[in-house]
This record gives sequence, C-alpha cells and structure tokens, in this order.
Amino acid sequence: MNSNVRHATRKDGSMALWCCSNGNAPLASLEAHFNLWRIAGDKEFKGNGGVIVRDFLEIGVMLANPLSVEGINIYLPTVVEAADIEDCSPRLAEPSVAQGIFNEPLECTKVPRPARVDLKKNDVLFCRVHEFINNGGIIDKTQLSISHENGGTIIAISRNSIESVCSNWRNGERVYFRMRVFLSPENDHFIQVISPTDRNFQTGSEEIEYIDFRFNELRTLPAAIEQRIKADEKGRAVPVTLIAFLTAFPINSDLAASSIQWHKNRLLEFKPWSDYVASGVPDGMVVYHWKRECEEGKSLLDFSSFVKLQTRRSGKKTVTIYLLVAFLFGLAGNLVASILVALFAYLYELLK
Repeated sequence: MNSNVRHATRKDGSMALWCCSNGNAPLASLEAHFNLWRIAGDKEFKGNGGVIVRDFLEIGVMLANPLSVEGINIYLPTVVEAADIEDCSPRLAEPSVAQGIFNEPLECTKVPRPARVDLKKNDVLFCRVHEFINNGGIIDKTQLSISHENGGTIIAISRNSIESVCSNWRNGERVYFRMRVFLSPENDHFIQVISPTDRNFQTGSEEIEYIDFRFNELRTLPAAIEQRIKADEKGRAVPVTLIAFLTAFPINSDLAASSIQWHKNRLLEFKPWSDYVASGVPDGMVVYHWKRECEEGKSLLDFSSFVKLQTRRSGKKTVTIYLLVAFLFGLAGNLVASILVALFAYLYELLK
C-alpha cells in the first residue's frame, strides 16, 4: 500500500444474533436483516435543522411461529448506550418506506393496543411490526435491555415484547422487530477510514474506506459470548433461514472491491428516504444488497462481507487548507531566503 496512507486502527470482531425455542410447537425460524447507512461519508452534507449527521446500523428480525421463542439476543462488538437505539416501527407505518424495505407492495395499518403496525400484501397479513414502548425517548427496559460485556453490547428483546406483538396472534402469522443503532467515530466498529497522510498538500485526495461486516463468525466472537450462545441454545437454537445485508453510501464513493457478489444495487430514491432519519440523507446515495438463504431444512451458521470503497475528497475546506499550507510554505521559503541572503552579505563584508 502507498506509504502516504495512514492506516486505521483495526477493529476485529463479529456481531451475533441468537434466540432459543421454548419447545412449544410449531418451532420458530428467523430472518436477520442488517442495513448500514453511511450518510456521514458525505462531508459536504450538514443535516437538516442542525441535527448531527451520524451513520447508523438497522437490525431487523423476522420471526415465524414467534410464540415458541423465549427472547432475542443481539451482540454488537462495540459499546452503545440506550440513547443510541431507536425504534423503527413508526417509519414502517409509511407505505413507501415499508415497501422500500421489503420490496413488496404493502398496505400499512397502525394498531393502537397493543401498539404495532400490520403490513398486508394483497389483503393477506405479511407481518406484524412490534412498536416498542417509549419511556422518555428511550425504549422501555421491560421490552428491550442492554448490557455491556466483553468490550461490546448485548441488546435483548424480551419475551414481553414477543407476547405483546402476538396479542390475538393467528397461526402462520409472522412478527417483525426493527431497531436503529446510531454510530459515531467512537463506536463505529463497522466502517474504517484510511486517509492519505499528504492530503493537506493536495487540492484533492483518494480516501479509502472499508466495511468489515461479520455475523455469527465464531472465530472472531469473544470466547465468553460464544460460550453464552452455546449455553443458551442447548439444542434449542432457532434456525436462521435468511441473512440480508444492505449498505447505502454517497454516490461520490466508488465500490472498489467486494468479497462476495452483491444480489442487486440501485440509486436510492430521494423520497421517501430524505425524511427517513432526523438529519435527512444526502441527495444521491447508492445501495448495495447482499443476501444468503439456507437450504430447506437447514440453518445458516454465519455470514461475512468485506466491502472496500474509494472516495475522492475535495471541496472548499480541502482547497482552503491546501492554499493555507502552500501560503505558509511560501512564506517560510521567502523568510529563509531573506535570512540566507542577509547572512551571506554579512559574511561577505567580514571577509572583505
């Protein structure tokens, strides 16, 4: 690699998602959905109304036969707080958003008690979306709790949440949980940036970013988390039938490499996604989608995707810094030249 590149601090580690059956028939199965939004990658985007622009990871869990599940556990290899987690169910009450997420023609109906959103396709229930109880801007601990362990965070969706969304549940219906985890430079495990060390000496430079997404990869999970998963499951693991990973990033970033072939990609529509997060999203983002489905009767054990992006960084700030540095170098050069001329003149007079 170019010697003029500053290496990012590597942050190894897999995330994990597991839940256990209580033995009741019919047995559950799950789909895991992960969406990583790189909106802070657009340095020129300032956000709506002064709201801080932050990347975020969305986690969705679709459960079939949910009443046979005790709870859902998610391990993130980074530290997040309760205030960093947001319920996505209100967004899914918007048909355009729900259709964009599931790529299905859906109708949305808000149900007040217990609070949820019903999504229907051709008058048939597609899934029930659970609405978490909000307590002062934070999801209530009786429905979702967090604990910090082994340098990361375990997010637990409680049995209480499952029973709430399953009120008057009918056999064959699916339930869905979706949450948004905001990331910052301090807790952004998933996106690493490598900047050229000589970027201040150019009007523009090539910046490399990489996304290292790992799911249920045992060799990069902390040993204590791996042991907890095995202890919780004890032969009662709920099988994972599908894993979907989507990332959205500014259009000025080029996808330089991907460890696996993507399923599809597209330019993100400005509506309805411009209002999908309080800060808004940049106009012009590209979406790449990867997924893996299991063979019938089997479960997916793990999933990983390495994505390398290359971004040309320029703009007013970059040019201003470059001109300032060039001016200072010119000033320093003139100063040194003046000192040398004066010194040589002085020496010449001494030697006359």
